[in-house]
Amino acid sequence: METGQEKLFHDVAKALVANPGASTSGIAAAAGVSRATLHRVFGDREALVESVYGWLLDRCNEVFDAAEIDDGEVEPALDRLIEDCYPLAQSYWLLTATPSLERTGDIGERLEQQDLRLERFFARGQAEGIFRSDLSSHWMAYSFSGQVMSVWYLVEDGYAGEREVPRLIREAILGGFTAKGR
Repeated sequence: METGQEKLFHDVAKALVANPGASTSGIAAAAGVSRATLHRVFGDREALVESVYGWLLDRCNEVFDAAEIDDGEVEPALDRLIEDCYPLAQSYWLLTATPSLERTGDIGERLEQQDLRLERFFARGQAEGIFRSDLSSHWMAYSFSGQVMSVWYLVEDGYAGEREVPRLIREAILGGFTAKGR
C-alpha cells in the first residue's frame, strides 16, 4: 500500500513520463493535485524533476537489492530481476526523454552507479559461464535496460499486459529472436 507521499511521487512521475515538458500546472493537473501542493512538496519545477527522478532511482536500487544482483546466485538473481523490473521502465524512459537529468545534482553519478551495478552483475554471470562471453557486459546491461523500456512501451500502447512483462523480457534476454533449430 502506497503512502500519501509515495502516491504523489508515483503520480508526478507518471505525469512527467506522459509529458516531460509539461509545466508545473500541467504536471499538477495530470497528478490530480494543486500547483501549490507541488510547490510546497518539491519547490520549483527543476527541483520537482530532480526529486522525482531521485525517487525513481531509489526504486531501481530497491529492485536491484531485492534481486540480490550484487552478491546473490546469478540465475536466481536474474529471475528476480526480470520478475520485478517493470517499475524500472519509468526511470529509463524519463531519462531518455530528459537527457539533461544526467547533469543535474547527483543524478548522473547515481545513474552511473546503477549502470555499473548491472554491468558487474552480467560480468559476474559471464565469469560463472551463465552468460555469453562474446558479448560485453556493458552491452548486456544496456540491452536489458532497453528490453525493460521496450516492454513498458508495449504495455502503455495496449499491445501487452503487465503480467506478460516477465515472460517477454525473459524470452528476449534468454531466447533471443531466432527460431529454435535454425
